[in-house]
Amino acid sequence: MSSLSLCSWSLHRHLPRGDKKPTETPISLIDFIRIARERYNIAQVELCQMHLESTKHSYLDKIKAAVTRHSVRIINMPIDVGNISQLDPEKRETDIQLIMHWMDAAAYLGIPAVRINSGRQPEGQEDLQITINSYRTLVSYGKMINCKVLMENHGGISADPWNIEKIVYGVNSNWFRLCPDFGNFEPALRYEGLQTMMPLAALVHAKTLDFDAEGNHTAFDFSRCMRIIGESGYDGPLSIEFEGKSDQYEGIAKSRDLLLRYVAAPAA
Repeated sequence: MSSLSLCSWSLHRHLPRGDKKPTETPISLIDFIRIARERYNIAQVELCQMHLESTKHSYLDKIKAAVTRHSVRIINMPIDVGNISQLDPEKRETDIQLIMHWMDAAAYLGIPAVRINSGRQPEGQEDLQITINSYRTLVSYGKMINCKVLMENHGGISADPWNIEKIVYGVNSNWFRLCPDFGNFEPALRYEGLQTMMPLAALVHAKTLDFDAEGNHTAFDFSRCMRIIGESGYDGPLSIEFEGKSDQYEGIAKSRDLLLRYVAAPAA
């Protein structure tokens, strides 16, 4: 039976992003952990790398303490730095090292997985072997620090589900799995793309946009996405990633209630 998780991106307008201040009433990542548990009774979270203030252990220890205090488990860190597919080998290596630095932070927090973007290449110069080799390097490092690497359909090379399929079988490791997102494929590819990804999914981003007055999701066929999940036999976490324009706190509540129509229990 799948369980629910909450991604910090769902409150990104309230959270700092590096030097960028929140555009709405600010909270810290420690507040987010508390809110997930106390307001929504969700015991699993994803902490986006962009929302962490530092990789220093003194800061990460505060995150650890909040996780323990609120009986929450961090299941994934989406990492949004670097381009592992860029053609320049020196720049690519620099970015891989930066990603490894964030992987170290995830491992220190005891997070079992990190989502690493496939990156992008200039139009007409696509070389998937570069991407495969970069992922192999990161997966090998992840195995050393006990942290799986996930690939999401997140633009660039991964916008094409058949690229994803080629990459995952090219890397060929149990430490490399997929994170399908309901909202990230082009509409014509959405459902076939999800079906392609589900056999190797370790985490699902149950992306939601805005809702109608009855709490129904209107941007795309959410029920069809959930049918694909059910038919695949997947029973891992469904992570709420609200990306609508309306109030984010209300959007998370509506997303949770929508998912609970399909899932028996709200927490791990």
